[in-house]
Amino acid sequence: MMNWKRTAAIVIGLIALAALSHAGLSHWQERFYYASVSKLAAGDPGSIIHRERMNAGIEGAEAWRVLYRSTGLEGEAIAVSGVVIVPVAEPPADGFPVVAWAHPTTGIAQQCAPSFDQDIGRTIPGLKEMVKKGFVVAATDYVGLGTAGPHPYLVGKSAAHSVLNSVRAAGGVTRTSRKFVVWGHSQGGHAALWTGQLSAEFAPELIPLGVAAAAPASNLSALFEDDHATAGGKAFTTLALLSWSKIYGLDLGSVIEPGSLASARVIGKECMTNRLDLLIDGWALRGLAKSFLKIDPTKVAPWSGIIKENTPSRMQAGLPVLITQGTRDSVVLPPVTRNFARGLCKAGTPVEMVEMDADHLSVATLGADVVVQWIADRLSGYAAASGCSVPAG
Repeated sequence: MMNWKRTAAIVIGLIALAALSHAGLSHWQERFYYASVSKLAAGDPGSIIHRERMNAGIEGAEAWRVLYRSTGLEGEAIAVSGVVIVPVAEPPADGFPVVAWAHPTTGIAQQCAPSFDQDIGRTIPGLKEMVKKGFVVAATDYVGLGTAGPHPYLVGKSAAHSVLNSVRAAGGVTRTSRKFVVWGHSQGGHAALWTGQLSAEFAPELIPLGVAAAAPASNLSALFEDDHATAGGKAFTTLALLSWSKIYGLDLGSVIEPGSLASARVIGKECMTNRLDLLIDGWALRGLAKSFLKIDPTKVAPWSGIIKENTPSRMQAGLPVLITQGTRDSVVLPPVTRNFARGLCKAGTPVEMVEMDADHLSVATLGADVVVQWIADRLSGYAAASGCSVPAG
């Protein structure tokens, strides 16, 4: 009994500390991450509402935290935050090419925005080399991170709009060309794939030259079915169901067992960006029952329809794709990624898939050199290899 009381006291204390930490951001959020209806209506998608300088974290670069206009799921004007990093150099005659970075899962709560980090350089793999090569990097927070939620987690259309409008927003900070490559990891890999799928439709003035995705959330149905056995998989499944219940107006209790609802909501309120939040998330994950789902969301409507709707399936014609995958990844399993890559190949997309000795968290960093060189080749005008290169297995 004493051990239980001690554990409960520690957890309550940790939650109180986290609440105080998050409360300290409220004035900043109100000042920077909010835009009135009239402000939203005062410009086109991708135009900047306001910006402020921040620490780029690397030599030879300047960075701005930005709030820019984007488009919601119903076509409404919304605000999205992010960061634009610019080389300290004179732009080329046609402007800097842009790399759109799409970040991995940080959480679904407002305080989980990467742009809150005062040292943004540590959150983007390969940033130093991209700046050295003369690329502007546009890093969106996505909807509902930084700005008021809910955050549409793994909602493809929303993610693509956020990414494409971040490319446009970069042109409000410095002179940029219309050429860009999108690179994302995990949730961001899903966003990158959807950006490649919707770019021509949503931002026809931009010129996408490639899609790079590290351990992307691709076949969502397979990921839901495979991930129940791991702590990371449980967390991502929970975040998706929490988010979708708000975005699509669904009853969370229809899919998660009553005894696991409280723990699920704790996970939804914390981030995955610091040790304190991860500790609280870990405690909450232990509160999820081994079988915490009432139903299989991949087989029961409306959840099955949402999963299908948000699974990427194609690319803009001729747009090359690079996928990096860790062989030790227990969240996005290598066979899932291989099968997805082969599906793109059958649809005529040029695909190169590179596997490496990495887990889910490390694959973007360990593969950064390969990806940045691939990006540089695309932005320099070199054609990607045609056909399909996917490891056997």
